[in-house]
Amino acid sequence: MRQLVLFALVAACSGSRPQLPLLADVERARAATAQEGELAPQALAEADAERGRAKEVYAAGGDDTAATLHAERAIAAYQLTRMVARSARATADAAKADAELAKKTEELHALEAARKTAERDGDELAKRVLIAREMKNPASSGPADAQREVARLAASRALAMQARLLCGAAKLVSGAATGLDTAMQSLDALDKKLEASPKTAPIDDAARARTTCLSILTTARRASTASSAADVLLSELSAASLSPTRDERGIVVTMRDVFRGNAIDAAAQPRLEALGRVASSHGDLPIQVVVHDAVAAGPSDERAKAVAAALVKGGAKADKIAPVMAGTRAPVVDPNDARNRQRNARVEVVFVTP
Repeated sequence: MRQLVLFALVAACSGSRPQLPLLADVERARAATAQEGELAPQALAEADAERGRAKEVYAAGGDDTAATLHAERAIAAYQLTRMVARSARATADAAKADAELAKKTEELHALEAARKTAERDGDELAKRVLIAREMKNPASSGPADAQREVARLAASRALAMQARLLCGAAKLVSGAATGLDTAMQSLDALDKKLEASPKTAPIDDAARARTTCLSILTTARRASTASSAADVLLSELSAASLSPTRDERGIVVTMRDVFRGNAIDAAAQPRLEALGRVASSHGDLPIQVVVHDAVAAGPSDERAKAVAAALVKGGAKADKIAPVMAGTRAPVVDPNDARNRQRNARVEVVFVTP
């Protein structure tokens, strides 16, 4: 208002119409907003329209108050233009940053996948080298005294059982695995020899049988086209507090105190069903159920069937489960240790990975 009064006094004294002060401010605001047009074209157009009205009203010699109001609106509109432009620029920068983050995240996932592939290839290569060495230069056990032969006989039975489990895993990966039939026939012959409790334990034959079955499993995996989500499976089993481990067959969950007689103990049933639920999301993976005994009690298929039934109740596919009765042939502690041998009684649920 003071500017208007001064403007009126100057006009009265001079007899001419000087420049409206706010129009100069409008021009400065327009110049400061010149670079913002591309980001806020609509806001800039509205500001320019108010600027034009202010000039028109003033040039027509009409109401100076109206010209001043248009000028003030133009200045406010230019300020708004700058704000809109800054917001648009910030949005564009954020979108660019998000796109860059997505790109880097994708690259990270690709590198992680490549790392896992390299680790799997390295593990497989190490196994192949070990197998090749054992097959080419099997170490001879040499003669031993009677006590040592007893220990060798127990070790031979354990190695033969491990060989059978490895060949069984190979069959689950590929029923047509090269050399599998011949290996199984050799294992049957080895078992007959072991059942006769020979004075000289066939420790070398048992070790060779295990190496052969591991080689067949490795070859079957290379030929398999099935995908493996072993890391995901490990995470899911760990999240379910099932304490998974890895061995040459795949991912193993070992459970103890599973049976009451030949039936599943009530405390073990929920864990087996939880295991079945995890298995349901990995339905393509075959499952090897291995029942181990602490003392010789004779084979009992009923226990293996009970474990399979509990897994199926949780969601596992019945046609993917292969039961094996290992008996006392693969102990984890000395069977003669009365205090600890009960640890040999266990159930292994093995997800055979391709």
